[in-house]
Amino acid sequence: MEETSVSHVIHHPVPAQWARSFFLAWLPVLAVFLGGSTSKWAEGIIVAFFGVFLIFQPPRRSLGWKINATFLAFALCGLVSFLPHTGFFTPDWRTALTNDFGIALPTTVTPQPWLTAGCFASLVAGLCWLYRVSAQQLELRVARFQLRLFASGIVAIAALSILLYLTHHSIPSWNNPRNFGPFLNRNQTADLFGVTSVLILASAQDDIRHGRKRWALWGIALIIVIAAICLNFSRAGIVILVAASAIWIATVALRLGAPVRAGAACRISLAVSFLLLLLSALLIAGGQTIARFHLQKFAGTDFSSDFRWPIFHDAWQLIRSSPWVGLGLGNFESIFAIFRDASHGNTRAFHPESDWLWIWSELGWIALPVIVLGAVLLIRRVAPLQVGTNQRFRLAALIGALMFALHGLVDVSGHRVGTAYSAMFLLGLSLHRPTQLQVSKTISWTFRFLGVAFLAIGLAWTTAWRSIALLPGAVGVGNAKQLAVVASRGYNFGEAINLTTRALNWAPLDWELYYLRATAEIGQREPAQKALDDFRRARFLEPNSESVPLQEGFAWLRARPDLALMAWREALRRAGTERKDIFRTIMFTAKLRDPAARQIIRQLAFSEHDLALVYFAQLNAEEFRPAFSKFFDADPDLVAMKPEEKRELFQLWDSRGDINALIAAVNKHPDWLQFTWRTVAKYRGSSGDFRGACELMEKFDANVAFPPEEIGQSIEQLRERVYRNTNNFSAAYTLYRQQMNRGLIDDALATIRHFTVGRKPPAYFHLLEAQAWAAKKNWERSWDAWQAFEKAKASNH
Repeated sequence: MEETSVSHVIHHPVPAQWARSFFLAWLPVLAVFLGGSTSKWAEGIIVAFFGVFLIFQPPRRSLGWKINATFLAFALCGLVSFLPHTGFFTPDWRTALTNDFGIALPTTVTPQPWLTAGCFASLVAGLCWLYRVSAQQLELRVARFQLRLFASGIVAIAALSILLYLTHHSIPSWNNPRNFGPFLNRNQTADLFGVTSVLILASAQDDIRHGRKRWALWGIALIIVIAAICLNFSRAGIVILVAASAIWIATVALRLGAPVRAGAACRISLAVSFLLLLLSALLIAGGQTIARFHLQKFAGTDFSSDFRWPIFHDAWQLIRSSPWVGLGLGNFESIFAIFRDASHGNTRAFHPESDWLWIWSELGWIALPVIVLGAVLLIRRVAPLQVGTNQRFRLAALIGALMFALHGLVDVSGHRVGTAYSAMFLLGLSLHRPTQLQVSKTISWTFRFLGVAFLAIGLAWTTAWRSIALLPGAVGVGNAKQLAVVASRGYNFGEAINLTTRALNWAPLDWELYYLRATAEIGQREPAQKALDDFRRARFLEPNSESVPLQEGFAWLRARPDLALMAWREALRRAGTERKDIFRTIMFTAKLRDPAARQIIRQLAFSEHDLALVYFAQLNAEEFRPAFSKFFDADPDLVAMKPEEKRELFQLWDSRGDINALIAAVNKHPDWLQFTWRTVAKYRGSSGDFRGACELMEKFDANVAFPPEEIGQSIEQLRERVYRNTNNFSAAYTLYRQQMNRGLIDDALATIRHFTVGRKPPAYFHLLEAQAWAAKKNWERSWDAWQAFEKAKASNH
């Protein structure tokens, strides 16, 4: 039975409390600084530090049997997946992987127990962090000090983010594509800054109440955080900022005494809160409302809100097709790729865009009510929010934690150590203090034991990453991939096969391992069926990306060109609208002059007209003619080609093909003239058929926008203006028209040639000259003018 005794309320802070405060407040800040600790090496540092802290400073008080049981139940949800899968529903994907692809899966519910074990350690560490923060017996000043320390640390992160962004520098552990903030995904950065902003408000308001000038520093801090949120370009950060601030301001105002509530200050606070909430509603609504603010141009590479719904739909299909206890921790990414239908795309989805769906899919539905129950039990201990209990600080911390949980509906900040530890820190500090918790030696020694385990696990993760050791789990899998790539580049294919085979015992659903092993098997000259089976597994486990079959084709090219052709056909099928770019990659990488590659590329090109155009564009005139002849013989009427494809084809035919064959084809198909009339006109002109050339130009090239004719001017007046002012093009055009209408062709020619000979008039003047020469039946001079017209148009562009 647990040994307990009633604790004594601490009225005065001891030095140990202040020392502990620095660690507890800055551990989540350190996690954020290390790139959000999204990598195992960074998480290992955080877990190891926390383990050392628990060994020497474990929680000495129990949160009570209800909360303890809830924490334990949630941990057990992560352990259920280690039970034999025969006792639960067997999903179709598991049957397919085992029977159709020959993948040997373990007997547990989780198909990758080593990865699940690593994630379970992270889960338990997070639960222990929340427990340790919540079980603190603090003097009120120390609690405020911890919250201020945490807020200061996040403000420093925000200021550093702005500085690095403006100076175009970066920190190696920060991998944001826009070079702003520590997290890869800007929504996590926005979440962190947003929930911190309300703490800054509380700190500033507390200093104002007590007449301390330090409030100005908090004002500067708030400006820094708001600037960081704006530069981050994430709508989530703005929503959290204004919504959390509005709720805090309104709640504080409503909790004031009745005389004060009736005052002007309260009314102003409520008005500000209403405006902030209204702004939040507008931001959440998005659509045309946001478009009016022209914010769409700041859209980054994150998934759009519209794309989340297909992700949610496919995640729901995965949940429906899985056991009620879930897939097991760490398995969502590997299996979700198979279920992507509504959200089909070339980029791999690493998560379901929702913390809650992620938990449901991996831990089962029962984990969700357990989380809600635990949150309710903890939040009940926030009461009473009354004077003398840090009510404003605790309210700010609670609001920040709740906003974090709500944001988890559409983001995965709860699965990132930096943001998750920050949110749990806020929730733990929002509890009412001093507490009436009981001292428990059992809790103390249990956490010391867990601290030793966390120290060992954290050091193992970090040192294994540093030394590229094959530690079972996610770190070892990543290291095995790196070593296998190095071994293959050094032609040590046997070593690469051994490395990937070993790693597949830990991660049998990792498509990259199958791909790396298959390429090594080809290099080792293993039977082709082995490599083909591994490539099939890789393609099944990554059914969306075109890069898998694309690289497979390159691997097969020397050994089995027929299999390379099959792989590249699959890559082009997956590429969709980007198939031309993929085909260009194949051509440029495989090299057209490689005999084996040339035949495959030609087969791919001739199977699809859009690919044929890409293929022909890379050939010189000598190579183009025989290749085009074979293509044209297969479809002499170009039935399958779209009009824009025909136009591009005739441009290539004109520049690199046989012009006589082109003319013959056009004569047989007069409707093709619309695509190649310039080429036919030039051919007729060079053959002496000037009239035929001019008639084609008049039919297809005379649709030009002319200026309006001037009215109320006689020919004599216009002629005087034209010859007096050399650049009066409007008068010249009107004079030309009047002369042509009266049959004064020679005069009209003289008028227009006054500008076209030795000067640079608008391009349409050459067209007018061509029409005038045609009216005189002088087709050769008319053709010369048409050519001048084409040249003038080209120079203007």
